[in-house]
Amino acid sequence: MSLLFETIQLQNRKLHNLAYHNQRMHKSRTELLGIDREVSLAELINIPAWVGEGLYRCRVSYQHEIEKVEFFPYKPVHPGRIDLVENCQLEYPYKFEDRSGFRQMLNQNPEADDLIILHNGMLTDATFANVAFYDGSQWLTTDAPLLKGTKRQFLLDSGVLKEASIKAEDLKYFSQLALINAMRDLDIIYKYSFHDNYLLIQGNY
Repeated sequence: MSLLFETIQLQNRKLHNLAYHNQRMHKSRTELLGIDREVSLAELINIPAWVGEGLYRCRVSYQHEIEKVEFFPYKPVHPGRIDLVENCQLEYPYKFEDRSGFRQMLNQNPEADDLIILHNGMLTDATFANVAFYDGSQWLTTDAPLLKGTKRQFLLDSGVLKEASIKAEDLKYFSQLALINAMRDLDIIYKYSFHDNYLLIQGNY
């Protein structure tokens, strides 16, 4: 099994946000494997002929070298309930292939479609995405993510997002939620109602 992977958005046969994926891949290989060699995913990824127009998820598994490149049609899944779960032990500083910690937490919370993990009451991430909340004037994302996502960084650099320390109890002051990853940004927004330890999604648009 490969140690690490990248998920890259492929739309109409065009790969998106490659500079940020290259940067994260280089950082991960340098810090974990001691390989200080630049990579170019644009040169290393060959899009097969069967991949047509539309939206696809490109998954690149790698360690010292790229070991596998896969393509999957993508359709977003919308949660109905997101639980807030405390777990200070869960860390995910690199995009590891091993995501058993997230799967275990989901199995332990069967009523939830997704989870937002808390560290001492402070928001980190959902199980598959960074989180952002709208306060009526701006979009804020937690300054303590488990993983610094590529789309999150792009939106921060673009000035669309701002970092903030967000407590679980702060969620009652926000009106909208977005789950951000390589395949999703602020094009999918949810309204929600806040409860003591979970959010009920009221719709998406």
